Amino acid sequence: MSNDNGAVKTEERQSTPSGRLDEAAGLLTASLDSMTPALVQRMVTTMAQLAEMIDLVEILNTDEMKSLLEKAAEVAASLERSLGAVQALEESGALNTLTELAGFAVAMKSSMTSSILTRSLSDLALPAAEMGATMLEAAHDAKYEAAKDTRKLGPMALLNALKDPQMQASLKFLLAMGKRLPSVLESL
Repeated sequence: MSNDNGAVKTEERQSTPSGRLDEAAGLLTASLDSMTPALVQRMVTTMAQLAEMIDLVEILNTDEMKSLLEKAAEVAASLERSLGAVQALEESGALNTLTELAGFAVAMKSSMTSSILTRSLSDLALPAAEMGATMLEAAHDAKYEAAKDTRKLGPMALLNALKDPQMQASLKFLLAMGKRLPSVLESL
């Protein structure tokens, strides 16, 4: 009967407000007694990491970051290939070489005087004129070659022509020039 009396007293004590306070105080005391310095350190570290994560979420939750993430998702494959290419350049040492060449180019630009520039331009003028003449000759030859070609060019023939490496190089060149032509024309 004494066990039943103890159980009844415990239930009575818990049902009263002071019994609940005693129980909460006991739980708090047991919790504090079980805390070791290592556990406290882990809790502090975890809370600091949680605070950093909250700060990061606030940064990521801006319209600019959402837009940036959407754009990154759209170009993910291209971005991944580009990062791979940059990594390959860095691993091979080519990125360092390019950086050194860029520094060299800046130094060259800074050291250019009018006499050096005039001499450099005259050294470039003759090769440029020769290249222009070669290009005009190639355009002339292409005009006659196209006039002689009597075959019908349908969509399949055009797609087959795109397999030719020279045709791909030419189209890439034309596309690159097409992108730059408006800015060149605006400066005239």
